[in-house]
Order: sequence, then C-alpha cells, then structure tokens
Amino acid sequence: MQNPDWNIQTESQTKVKKTRIYISVVLAVIGLVIIGSQVIPLAKSYIDGMIEQVRADSKVDPVPESYQTYIESQLAYYDPGKSYFANLSSELGSIGGGSQYYDPLTQTQKTVIIDKDYDKDMYIDIKSIGIVNIKISANVDSYNDKVYNQFLKQGLAHFKGTPLPGDGGNSFIYGHSAVESFFSNHQNLPETIFSRLSNIDVGEEVDIKKDEKVLKYIVRSKKIVSPDDFSILESQNNKETVTLMTCWPLGIGTKRLIVVAERQI
Repeated sequence: MQNPDWNIQTESQTKVKKTRIYISVVLAVIGLVIIGSQVIPLAKSYIDGMIEQVRADSKVDPVPESYQTYIESQLAYYDPGKSYFANLSSELGSIGGGSQYYDPLTQTQKTVIIDKDYDKDMYIDIKSIGIVNIKISANVDSYNDKVYNQFLKQGLAHFKGTPLPGDGGNSFIYGHSAVESFFSNHQNLPETIFSRLSNIDVGEEVDIKKDEKVLKYIVRSKKIVSPDDFSILESQNNKETVTLMTCWPLGIGTKRLIVVAERQI
C-alpha cells in the first residue's frame, strides 16, 4: 500500500515542474518579443535602405559628370549650363518679335513685342501645386551661369530674347529643380521651387503678376523633352503662351520638363 505522504510529495514536485516550465515558456516568449521589437525595425530599415538605393541608382543612370561634381560638393540641383542656354539663344533669331498673335482680350491680331529693356520683377502663382508669389526676374542674360544663378537663388528667370508675359508670342521662364531627398526638407525654397512643377496637371491655372496686372493662363500641355529640343521656344498656334521649364528627372537634368500654358481672357 502506497504512502499518502509520498503521493502528496510527487504531486507537489509535478506542480513545481509544470510551474517552472510555464515560467520558462513565458520568459522565452517575452524574450522573443523584446528581441523582435529590436530586430524587426532594424531589418525593415535595412530593406527600405536597399530599396531606396535601387530606386536612386535607377534614377541617376546615366548621370552627367557635372551632376557627379555637384553631388560631391553637396549641392542639391543640377545646373543645365550656359551651353544649353547658348543653344536656345541661337534659335531665337527665327522666333523674334514682329510676328502676329491672337489677343483673346481684344479678339484681334497683334504684333509680338520683344522688350529687352524691361527690368521689373514679376511674380507667379500656381496655387494648385503650392507655388505662391514666387519672383520672376525679367530679361535674364542666360549666357553666363554666374549671372543667371544669382537670379535663380531668388526664384525664377525669364529668358532674355523671348517675349515678356502679356506681350504675345511664347514667354520662356525657367528655374531649378532639386533631388527629392533635398526638396522634401526645403519645399518652400525659391531656388528650387520648380520641383513642384512635376505635380501640375493640364487644365490648371497659372497666374503671372506684371505691372499691377494679373495675367491668367491655363495649362495646355506637359511633356518631357530632350535637351536639344528647341521647338519649346516656338509660339503655339498663333496664341500667347508661357513655357515653364525645369530639369528632369528632378535635380538631375538629363532631360527637360516642359509645361505650356495659354493666355486666357
């Protein structure tokens, strides 16, 4: 016959073992949770970094040598260079003043004016993409990068030799764009405000303030072109337009982002 005390002792030992196993399991689970809370974010950060690197590599291929130089000097944007603007300027001879355009305000044909002496500041609003009251410097000499970059630090530049907004023909206005990592932290910097231009849609309004008047335009086209596409300077179907230009991809400049807006009544 078994001793009752022995049975009680055996049951007690069994309970102790079960309790120890339970505590061990709980402690193991807690440990795994603690380790997971550290490892998972690190793993996610590593994976996100790898993905971002792949995306960055795909964006900058091929990368101009000049852009590599700017990256090394920690500048955020790519300068298309005076050679690009010199090539544009060489095309202006066949797109000068004297041609006719249709004025929607008077509903008559008028003569395009090229006023190279105008030196007042103008301002642009594209409220749909958060561009508000950004200065446009008129008649910027774009042969010299030291000259036009001084103006671009304050906003945008009107390309000298093209009509001013309101004078008919096709006004050409340009500005820098910035790489996304820089622009995300400097979204209101006038120097790279045209990074927002990529978000504009056809049909949206562009307002240009000049001589206390507000000139209203509607976006008619948006496209990516090669740097040697000089047709962007030409008038659009005998209408008054503004062409807005920045580098594409943003801050890189292997191509150009072009937005054309047509003057409205």
